[in-house]
Amino acid sequence: MANYEIVGNEVQYLKVGLNQGESMFVEPGHLIYKTQGAKLDTQSGGLRGAFSHMLAGSAIFLLKVEGPGEFGSAGFLPGKVQRIDLNGNSVLAEFNAFLCMDSTINYSTKFAGMWQGVFGGEGFFLEKFTGTGALMLHGHGHVIEMDLKPGEEIQVELSHVLAFDESVQYNVSRIGGLKTMVLAGMEGEGLFFANMVGPGRVWLHTISLFELAAKLVRR
Repeated sequence: MANYEIVGNEVQYLKVGLNQGESMFVEPGHLIYKTQGAKLDTQSGGLRGAFSHMLAGSAIFLLKVEGPGEFGSAGFLPGKVQRIDLNGNSVLAEFNAFLCMDSTINYSTKFAGMWQGVFGGEGFFLEKFTGTGALMLHGHGHVIEMDLKPGEEIQVELSHVLAFDESVQYNVSRIGGLKTMVLAGMEGEGLFFANMVGPGRVWLHTISLFELAAKLVRR
């Protein structure tokens, strides 16, 4: 079994050690380094996966890292590494959050909806992970984990959604009326909420790329 070590406090990266015969899939843009013994190969997600990755501005191929050896992986902004263990279930995550996963996990894509793509800031597709093993994600800022009971609902500003169990019902609604939308838009904030209903786990990150980009543009 791969050895995972999350290094750092406020700014974290992931260090993974692989024994002979062990392998993992890694997002190419998040790979920092590998030791000489670790071998690299590529793995595509098929035509649908390639198309959706292109639309989201993410890598079309994953890297397969085979042991023995070690590699490091991190996100684009300061934040936390989040481990999610799958036991035959599925998790949906935003693009650019994925760091790496056990080779026993399958990945595909799912259309997130028009409003998610326009106002969520992370593209029109979500990445879907199914199987058994460890999934490693990166959340910008701090990561908030919530376990929703059946029928329990939360409303999340759209660009703060990191990942959620597929069992969680997910839809998008507008925040307030026209006045609210205009005032919120002037401040560069999101205009839509993700309505999330349990049962299932939800992971949120406290920094939104969509809002951060809007703030930087205005400056």
